[in-house]
Amino acid sequence: MIGRKFNFHDGEKGSALAVRIIKGRGKQRIKKILKDGTVVINLSEKTEDINQELIRFLSNKLNITQKQFDIVAGAEGNEKLISILDLDSEEIQELVLNNLY
Repeated sequence: MIGRKFNFHDGEKGSALAVRIIKGRGKQRIKKILKDGTVVINLSEKTEDINQELIRFLSNKLNITQKQFDIVAGAEGNEKLISILDLDSEEIQELVLNNLY
């Protein structure tokens, strides 16, 4: 355990959303939900900061402030785990389903 870095986080109420990003395929949209619950999202290939673009897209699409989002895993890849503060999983599920396609 020596040399291992730990990140402790505040215990805030919210939910998590697993996301897979597909870049550069058509318009930006929530494309589908996989069997494991991962939400597949199309984003523009032209963006320099895919994480910021993802948060901006989700904020606009789901009508949630950008401050409520936090990428807690996968910041460097196309598969990410996003924390969404102050909304429970049922609320997030309804918002995503209402904005599918």
